[in-house]
This record gives sequence, C-alpha cells and structure tokens, in this order.
Amino acid sequence: MKKNLMSLAVAASVAGVTATSQAAMYLNPENTGQVLLFPFYNAEQGNQTSIHIVNTTGKGKAVKVRFMEYVNSQEVLDFNLYLSEYDHFSMSIFQDPNGTGGAIVTRDNSCTVPALGSANGDYSGSTTTNADGSITRIQPFVPWQYDVTGEAFDSVTRTLVGHVEVIEMGVLGSSDMGTTDKTDDVTPNAWATHDATGVPANCAALGATWAVGAWATSTAVNTAIDAPTGGLYGLSYHLNAADAAAFGIEAAAIADWGTAANHTGPGSLLPSLTSGVAESLVPASGEYVKFNWGTDSLAGVDAVSSLFQVSAIMNDVMINSDLNGLTDWVITFPTKRYYVNGADAPYAPFTKAYSKAKPTTSACEVVTINQWDREEAQTTPINGFSPPPPGQTAKSICLETNTIAAGSSVSALNASVATATVAGTAVTLPFPYAEGWQKLGFTQTGHKMYPSTITSTNATAGNYSTNSDLRALHGLPAMGFGAYKYVNGTVTAGALNNYGFTADHKTETSGSAVS
Repeated sequence: MKKNLMSLAVAASVAGVTATSQAAMYLNPENTGQVLLFPFYNAEQGNQTSIHIVNTTGKGKAVKVRFMEYVNSQEVLDFNLYLSEYDHFSMSIFQDPNGTGGAIVTRDNSCTVPALGSANGDYSGSTTTNADGSITRIQPFVPWQYDVTGEAFDSVTRTLVGHVEVIEMGVLGSSDMGTTDKTDDVTPNAWATHDATGVPANCAALGATWAVGAWATSTAVNTAIDAPTGGLYGLSYHLNAADAAAFGIEAAAIADWGTAANHTGPGSLLPSLTSGVAESLVPASGEYVKFNWGTDSLAGVDAVSSLFQVSAIMNDVMINSDLNGLTDWVITFPTKRYYVNGADAPYAPFTKAYSKAKPTTSACEVVTINQWDREEAQTTPINGFSPPPPGQTAKSICLETNTIAAGSSVSALNASVATATVAGTAVTLPFPYAEGWQKLGFTQTGHKMYPSTITSTNATAGNYSTNSDLRALHGLPAMGFGAYKYVNGTVTAGALNNYGFTADHKTETSGSAVS
C-alpha cells in the first residue's frame, strides 16, 4: 500500500497547518486510523484469509466491517462491531462449508450486531459450542447486491475473492435517559467491555438498543456515541494448507477521516468511503499538499482516492525456476465502484463504465507495462495480460481487486488463473526473466483528478484554483502488494518446505499539483 514517508507533525509545519485544525484525512505512516482498508482476501481453492482488527486506545469503538467482492466491489456482508478498550477482534474468511461462496468464521467474543452465526435467508449462519465453552460462529457471504440486478455473472462464487473495509463510526460512551430506575440508560461502552473471563458484559443489550431502544429512532442513532478518534490498526494473513505458505498483509490506515459520530444500523450501506471529510493531505516534493474536493456527491470519496492516487506501481518479480519461484501482484482499486457505476459513469479519474452485461470485461483501464531484469536488460513493449479481456486491449486491467500471476500460469496465492476458455480470479502477465522488476503505469489522458483548491507552500497564489492543468493529480487510486513463494525441493520427500512473503508496491505520483 502507498505509505506516507513524512510524519504529520513535520507535514503540518511545512504546510502551515496544525494537526488539530487541518481537518483533512491522510494515510497515517504510524498505521493506525479511523478507516482500515485491507486490499485482499481469497477463500477459493482451500485458501483462507485471517483478518485482525485492533483497538489500540482506551476508548470503546463502534465500527462498520464491510466485505466487497472482487469484480465491482459489491457488498457481500457487513455488520457492526463494538470493540471495548484495547480489544482485538479476529476472524477468518474461508469457503462456506455448506455452499460455494465465501464465509467468515470466528471464535472471538467481541460484540457484533447482528450476532455472527445468525439466520440470513438462504445463506444463514451457524453457531457451535465447543468443549472448552467457546463458540464457533460461521456467517456466509451473500450475492444479493448483484444477483438481483441483471448481472451476467451473478454466481455466489464472486464472493470468494475481494477486499475489506473497516470504518470507525464513533466512540462508545454512556447516556442517562432520565428514568428513575436507570433501565433505559444507554451504556454501550459498559456493555461491550469484557469481564475477567474475556466475555463482554451484555452484547444482547447492543442488539436490543437497535431493535426497540434509542438507536431504533433515526434521530437518536448517535445516542452515547461520540466523534471517532482513530487508533485502529489492521493485520491480515493469507494461507493455504496445501501449499504450506502464508503471506502477511497490512491494512492501510486513514487518519482524521471523519469529524463527527456517524453511527448506523446493521445492514446500512452507510457510512461508506463517501462519508468522510472533503479534504486530504498528500505527500509531494518534500511536503504535504492539502487538497479540498468541493461539495459534490463525490467529494468525500475523491479525498480518499487522492490518498491512493498513483501514476505507476513498481515491484519485484521472482520466478527463478531453480527455486520454483512464483510471483503474484495484487492491485486493488478501493474506490473504483463510485466512479464506474451509474447512468452518468464514468467519472474521472476512471475512463470506462461498468456494464452488468459484461461484468468482468467492462470498466477496463489501459496500462503501460515495462519490465527489467537484475542487470538492466529491458523488454520491448509486451502484448499484455493473458488471456486478454474480450474486446479490450491486452494491456487492460478490468477488475476492482486484481490478481496478476507474473510469468507463470500458476498463482503464488493459489488463486484460480484464467485461460482462454475458463474464467478465473487471476490473469497471467508474461515476464521473460528469472528475476527482476516491472512497472505498471496509469497514464491515459483521462487518468486525472481535479481538486477545487490546493494549499501548498510551493504554490503560486491563485494558480491552483484557476487553472485546471495546474490542479491535475494524475493516475488511478490503487493499493496492493507483491506476493512471492519459493519451494525448496531438496528436503525429505513428502515434507513441504515452502516460503511465502509479501512486499508493498512502490509507487510514483505525478501531476502539476504534486510536482
């Protein structure tokens, strides 16, 4: 993921703003924040992806957890998570044992609304009490957001791969409702707090407050919920038992994303990435540049997009056959759905609209591809991905969570690799060397965003607000990592000795606004 290299304190002194007054979101180099974006999960072919969400603060948190499938980032499950102070919530994403889609499984005691393992139409969950008294809860993902809207690809298998959003809605407090016996008081912080046995005091009360209590009234959903303060971090790891390899993946953390409580009920599509402040801080040329994105409906998500806006992604490729090396690149566009869906789409910086009739081959963006070995040899321009999207250039990247197997028809992450006749969640990108690096560029004419105003110590007064060329921020909002796997073939027969690791993508940012 794109990481800011300068601390906010230094940035504030350069840009002439203070950390408390800047009211602009930023990617926190300390990796904690109000919003966490996990770039990848995969539950196909025996894969599992474990997700950890941690509250590092002494304040309880109301958090929205949302899972997005890989084709068009349609929501496949969400729930409210109520973290007590210093709480740690963990779950794994795997293939539903009773179906063909994804599901989450957890033994964690932290409170969720609805309770995980609940009934949910044709995709109901289950609960099992274990011998040690712990409870295993399984909750399947659902295809409802896309399978009732005429999608050509409406299978529940779309839920097997995607990415995860975590949004802090506010801080848990308490509220005296004025009754003499205090039975109507709303005390979510106390309800979510774990006792000496590790069990929250009253998860049922949290659900009841949504059903018949204060939160059931639309004007009182923020009762006993204060403004978010951040301090969440996220960690995930992807594993496959057959491969005996694991890959650690960090979540990107957005700090100062929201300034007011935004507590919504379970099942609500809000808050979303559109719900934050409309200003962002982006590192450029030794300082942070402050962007204001105006007041239209995309202003909040434009601010998020600007944090990930890159004109190129770079990383290693290691496919040395002596080590049975495999390399995958994961590239996720965490905000793409807001720009490619709807009657008036596409919106900048994306250039192609999504089509329900061609879900995996529409909304394709053309990229440039350059490759080098370790001794500076460079390929001539290559044809692109295999198989190419039907009707699109072979240098097109089409999905919202993309897995690219470099130089091989086998995926390091054990994703299913597409062929000319069989659909898969990964595509192949030829790589002619055993080891080296490559660069994917987002350099099409339309790959630009235009903030309303810019604050920068390098700016000439007035220029950025009146000249759109000077205001251009080039590229696409992308995040992700390279995943690498080696297989040691010299160990005793029958023993697996595989090694897996990840590396965040390196990025370039360009445009007059940041140069």
